[in-house]
Amino acid sequence: VTPRGAGTGLEGGCVPYAGGCVIDTSRMKAIDVRGVERGDGVARVGAGVLKSELNAALKPLGFVFGPDPSSNPSIGGMASTGGSGLSTLKYGTSKENVRSMTVVTPSGAIIRTRAETRKSSTGYELNALYLGAEGTLGVITDLVVKVHPLPRTRCGAVVRFADVKSAAKTVADCIALNLSTLLKCELMNDEGIKVTNVVFKTSLPCEPTLFLEFVGNDERQTMADWKAFEARAEANGSRGSTFAATGEELDDLFDARRGCYLGAMRYRGLEAGTLEKEHVYVGDVCVPLSRLSDTISTTEAAFKRARFPCVICAHIADGNFHCLIPFKEHERAALHALEDKVIGAAIAAGGSASGEHGVGVGKQRYILQEHGATHIGIQRSIKRALDPQNIMNPGKIFPWHASPD
Repeated sequence: VTPRGAGTGLEGGCVPYAGGCVIDTSRMKAIDVRGVERGDGVARVGAGVLKSELNAALKPLGFVFGPDPSSNPSIGGMASTGGSGLSTLKYGTSKENVRSMTVVTPSGAIIRTRAETRKSSTGYELNALYLGAEGTLGVITDLVVKVHPLPRTRCGAVVRFADVKSAAKTVADCIALNLSTLLKCELMNDEGIKVTNVVFKTSLPCEPTLFLEFVGNDERQTMADWKAFEARAEANGSRGSTFAATGEELDDLFDARRGCYLGAMRYRGLEAGTLEKEHVYVGDVCVPLSRLSDTISTTEAAFKRARFPCVICAHIADGNFHCLIPFKEHERAALHALEDKVIGAAIAAGGSASGEHGVGVGKQRYILQEHGATHIGIQRSIKRALDPQNIMNPGKIFPWHASPD
């Protein structure tokens, strides 16, 4: 039994490799906003509701669902994989924004994972157990999620640097300043900007670039936070900036960041004049912020030595970055060898093989390296206890049987 939402996942978590049946949650579209109207700050949604659909229902009430993945996934899928996106700095990941869930267990029982209240201290935290479980322990059918007041003002900027290290230091400095209106803080490396220019006909300087968005109810506060950020950037040797005073101008600036995947897919074909679209490998490592610039530099160097373009889009304030690598089928083996090195380096730096995409089948070979045999043994024991017949999304996250190695 394989649960499936919007099908936007990147690690094969919703693909029924073992056969069986697929539970398609995409028609579970109920949206109940009475919790918002009562002042409880929550909405109840079916697992198949898309992020954009929930926000469309919340907007007339002056609220928004905080997590913001670019792919517009289902809310149930976000909970299943731990998706987060561009606004984690202010609102947190999906895991922090799910208050409660209804889950159907492998035996057919229906449970609520916890009370819908903000605080609950009554036994094991089953909410946390099912969040990130990728459908291996049961089927999420509906969720109660936190919502946030829509800000009245938006502004932002792009800031250019000579190198990733200077950009990362600026972000670390500004996190320490606790800039309360900073919503998004994204990085594209120089090759990412180059790809954007080729594919989308833009003319951005090919330098590591931060994309920033500030939101709030007081324009003076958002401007004060931007000025504080700008001052730290200049102190760290920024090469210049472009400010967007309105939401419309800001959306235009962010188009480059949101177009990373499509850009990587079309880049080499456009450069060669063939217009061929290629496969794109998407990495998802997450490292401590203090190790981010070194890890990105190591990653860029590894791919460039192998003559792969290396587009990096980073949720830099979270230490989470995606390297998007276009490749042809005959390059797949070389790409996976590099993937092993890059993810191994991230784990050695105290990081994780996946910050927000989940494990599925694509990241399985790295979780033992990240967690160790005892940790994975505990996870396997939970799976065996709750799903003794191994009917729920079998073969995902880790194998049913431990490897003799």
